[in-house]
Amino acid sequence: MKNYYKTLIIEDHGLTTAGIEAVLQKVAESAGITFETYFAAKCSQALSILKREPLIDLIFLDIKLPPEPDIGMHSGENLGIEIRKLYPKALIIVITTYNQTIRTKRILNTFKPEGFIIKGDIGHSSLISEIKKAILSPPYYSPSVVKAAGKILTFSPILDKLDTQLLLELDKGLVMKEIADQLFLSRAAVVKRKQKLKLLLEVEEGNDRDLVNKARELGII
Repeated sequence: MKNYYKTLIIEDHGLTTAGIEAVLQKVAESAGITFETYFAAKCSQALSILKREPLIDLIFLDIKLPPEPDIGMHSGENLGIEIRKLYPKALIIVITTYNQTIRTKRILNTFKPEGFIIKGDIGHSSLISEIKKAILSPPYYSPSVVKAAGKILTFSPILDKLDTQLLLELDKGLVMKEIADQLFLSRAAVVKRKQKLKLLLEVEEGNDRDLVNKARELGII
């Protein structure tokens, strides 16, 4: 068992960061582990730390981070995929309040975190034991994640990066020409992609806001 972990907490809410830090202190006391901890509130900050401190081997990741499209990061999911590419042996533990089956399955299929904890599954008092399990006996998934992993979905759309970015730009209220410029596509190509998304997400008769709302409901954005 490792007794030292160089740790990065990636979380944009101070109270949650403090909570994870307090839990790590309890785990340290009970398991005889030392945690050297770094903090990031944005994807860019996390990537900067990871490049500066290459020996980080434990990462707590919030999947709902502020989007930074200028560096190709729209959420913690994008960051998780990048972390897994850069540091394939690092332990990644997702802790989130978001409980959306499609998003959960997508995360499990892409960067495959060693720990995935839905806050609604557990009380604060049991979070210590859950995090301890994720660190010492990975993989560890809370009940909602286990259910999502084993559930056969009747509807599980597969979207590429351009589809996701198009939805994010629509959510900002951009018009087709502006989105075309952002995606480096022709206006006709953007319109075609949007129509494909409406068919895929079953909102053929809806407007752009209906499309974005359905994508958010399904955990796509």
